[in-house]
Parts: sequence; structure tokens; C-alpha cells
Amino acid sequence: MRCASWAWSSKITSIQSAAPFSGAAFLACLYPQLIFRNVPVRSRIVVGMSKSLLLSALLGLTLNPAALAQTTAPTTSTTAQSTPALTPQAALTRLATAMKVNASWFVPAFASALPQVAGGFQGFTSQFGALQGVDDLGSNQYRLRYAGGTVTVETQLNAAGQFTSLFLRGQQASVPTVSTQSAPNSASLTPQAALTRLFSAKMLSPDWFSADFLSQVPAAQLAPILATASSGLGAFQSVEPGPNGTFTARFAQGTLSVNLASLDAQGRFTGLLLGAGVPTQKPNLAEAVAAFGKLAGQSSVVVIENGKTVGSLSPDSKLAVGSAFKLGILAELLAQVKTGQHQWSEVTTLQAGDKALPSGFLQTWPDNAPLTVQTLATLMISQSDNTATNVLLRLVGRDGVGQRLGLGAVPSTRDLFALKNPANKALLDAYLKGNDTQKRAVLAQAATAPLPSVGLFAGDAVVSPQLEWFVPVTTLCALMNEVAVLPLMQVNSGVADPSLFKTVSFKGGSEGGVLNFTTQVTTNDGRTVCLSATGNDSKPIDQNAFAGAYSKLLQAVR
Repeated sequence: MRCASWAWSSKITSIQSAAPFSGAAFLACLYPQLIFRNVPVRSRIVVGMSKSLLLSALLGLTLNPAALAQTTAPTTSTTAQSTPALTPQAALTRLATAMKVNASWFVPAFASALPQVAGGFQGFTSQFGALQGVDDLGSNQYRLRYAGGTVTVETQLNAAGQFTSLFLRGQQASVPTVSTQSAPNSASLTPQAALTRLFSAKMLSPDWFSADFLSQVPAAQLAPILATASSGLGAFQSVEPGPNGTFTARFAQGTLSVNLASLDAQGRFTGLLLGAGVPTQKPNLAEAVAAFGKLAGQSSVVVIENGKTVGSLSPDSKLAVGSAFKLGILAELLAQVKTGQHQWSEVTTLQAGDKALPSGFLQTWPDNAPLTVQTLATLMISQSDNTATNVLLRLVGRDGVGQRLGLGAVPSTRDLFALKNPANKALLDAYLKGNDTQKRAVLAQAATAPLPSVGLFAGDAVVSPQLEWFVPVTTLCALMNEVAVLPLMQVNSGVADPSLFKTVSFKGGSEGGVLNFTTQVTTNDGRTVCLSATGNDSKPIDQNAFAGAYSKLLQAVR
């Protein structure tokens, strides 16, 4: 399950286009949105780069570089058994071409990060093709040359040839369709002039962006992201400055807010945050709903205003919804808090059996770490933390959650990962063939079954699509209506631009072939509107098209 926010930054990646966690880049979470995410949100492009980025898994959607959490291993450790000393180039070549990463290639402190490292390098191969060579750039930096691009890392080895540190410094796809000619006098550009050039250009140049920016947002993604952000707004006209360093890009049929535009001394973008596009005329709701029927795969949509359905497309279809199922856990938790069974300030502990693959980060925390129920719920919703989800599911029990979701058996996120592991195929087969009672028995076995490598899900791969949480959009809106009042629901606003509504509550979900956005807004004229849309396909979802359609849905009810 993945998150639902798009940002480009060494810490957070968010893309919001009038459509967000979106455009051509979907980083479903605010943190490494690996396998299960909450789903992208808005058309913003945020890029604020830190100097050192730990290599992490690239299980992104359209935007492949996942959020990179920084963790440097100590420079001393025990020696790997029978591992001859390697040069960094040889060690990187071995790592980049290996079918399976060996823990002995790293010092022990890397243990918790190995799944991300493995997934990251598999993601590079998926994105750029076969490795062709490794170049020594000096100062412990190396360039990995792939068939379709390059990846620059900084690394050090100990005397035994083990990695003691590994940082991603940049990546660049080979993009023949993007111009490589820089505009003259770029160093003297103001942000307003740089934005004018950006929105008016027929072809973008990578030279308009800093190396750090491009390390997180490949050049090939820039044009699609900007196209999504300005979709339906017509021809570009001008950029006008606003308060506090903001700008408004005016188009023939609407406007696009620019909340941040920072440049370096060479006039290159180092940060860029786009708000949602606002068309001059609101889209027609019926047409906005019907647009989902033209997307590939299956779609299900419902729009409920003040308790009444005002738009729908196959609203009762039970499609896979990814992390959006977590709304059922939160609704059950809220009910139990109201009856006094639990309290938001209650402290519980993280157990080994709770730990799943990302999105989120609690899987890296030590066993028995104390956490409040409030913290766990906030992480489950805003960052789609899969481990936090499992703690809460254990706390509230599966029966009540299953009743709310209409499911006879409710897998945890760990269960789902384990059952999708090819090594556990017998368990998967038994689960799919069983009735609800038999399914629950299989889940008890799956709780201790081995997890797969994150690389299994690289490139938004569709893995065992028959195993998921299948929930109608009408049910998701009903659950959202129960929990939308909670402040934690408004931490991550998803695809909606909060400036256009009084309140925005959001939860999304996605994995390969699955995408859901569920949002409840309070409009400026006081209406309460829930919009839930799910897309399923046998191949990766066209996230740009889906997010664009959902953005128009939001615009139609604002």
C-alpha cells in the first residue's frame, strides 16, 4: 500500500497537479512509498534537496525515485566471512547486477535498510536497463552507467570490502526528446522570468534545473508533470508575482498557483511547488464522472453531497482499493475510543509480527518501542505506514474492521506481502480457494511466513492482483464520513488543493494495477462532499490520466 502525496524532496516527495501526489510523478506517501501506498496528491512539485540521500527503493509510480531516508552506517564493523577486499567499482558492479543482495556485502548496521537497497538497485535496472559500467568520479563518488541513464552514488568500503556508507547523489535518464540547449543569461534570471520560460517553452531543458532537483525528478518526468498541472487551462499567458514569494501563472482558461520557486546562482530551479490549477469555468460534474469510463481498465466512482449521491459510475463494484482499506481500521478505532475501550493517548508497543514492508518507516524501529494510539493512527493515514496499520489492526481486532469493510477475512499489510511472496505460493493458493473461515486460518499462517524482497514490486509491477482488499467506493465514502472530522485526516490533503476548500480529509491507496482516491471536502459555501474513485487494471495504472480525471472531479464540486 502506498501513500497519497506527491512531493519532490530528499525528505518528502509530493506532486500535485490540479490533479497531486500526481502529474507524472506519484509518490504515494510522504515517505518512501514502496509497496503499499496511500496515493499521490495534487499537482505540486516540491523539490528541496538535502545534500546526502541514502539510496532507497525506487518503487515509484510514474516518478521512479522514491523518497530517500538518510541513514549512514558506521565506518567500522566486523569483517565479512570469506569476502576478499573489493574496489568500490567492483563492489558497486556486483551490487547493481546481483539477482539477490547478500547481507555480508554490508556492515551489520545496514541490516534494516537492505530491502530498500535491493529494491533501489532493481528499480534502477527497471528504469534504465542493463548496467554498462561504473566510473570513478573521485571524492568517493561513482557513476553507474546504464543503457538508458546514469546513477551517481557516494560510497565507502571497509578493509573487508563491505559497504559502510551508500548515498544517492543523482540520477539522469537519457532523454533525446528534451532539449539540452540552455537559454542564454540564465544566471541573471528572476524566479518570475524562469517560470515564464518554463510555462511557455515547447521543449524543456534539463539545464534549467539543478543537479539535486534532477536527481529526484528525472528530466523525462518534467514535461508530463507540467502538462498535468496545467491540463484544461488553455494557452499560457503570463506569470504574476504574489505575496511571500508566490506567483500566479495565468492561462487562457484558468490559473495555476506557484507556491514556491527557488533558483540557485545559475538561475536553475532548486525548488518548485505548484498548487492546483483552477479553470475559469467549473467542469461539468456529469462529464467529469463520465471521463473515468474512458480510462483503461475498470473504474468505479461516487460523488456524495450532503448525504445524497449526485454522480456515480459503477459505484457498487467491489474493486481493489489498496491502502484506502485503512479507513475501516480508523473507523473501528474511533468507535472503540467513543465507547471507552481505547484512548488516543493510550500507549502500546510495536511487536516484531507487526512489521511489514514500506510505505512508512516504523518497520525500522526496534521491537517493543512505545507509541501512542494517536501517533499510530496519524502515521497510518498521512503516510500510509503499513507497520502502524498492523499495530492498530491487532489492537482493535479484525472482526469489527471486516464488518465495516464488508470483508469476511481482513489481511494485515504484512499478510498481504507474505502471501504475494512467490515462496509462499501454497499459502496464497489456499487463501484464494478457501471460504472466509479457511481464509482466516491461512492468515494465521501468513503472519509468520517470510516477506518478499521489495524488488518484487519494483516498477509498479502487478503482483497477485486477485489478492487485495475489495471494497466499493460507496463504503469508502461512508467510512470517510465517520472519520473526516478527525484532525489527523487533514494532515495529507491528497489530490485536492486545501486553499480551494474549508476542509479537506483524504486517504488513498495504490499498488501495481490499483489506485484509489477518497476525499471529503467542506466547500466554501458549506456543502459536505465525498468523492471516491477507484481504478483497477491488469497492468500499471496510468496515474497521470487517473489523477487528472480526479482533479476535474474536485474542480466540479468546489
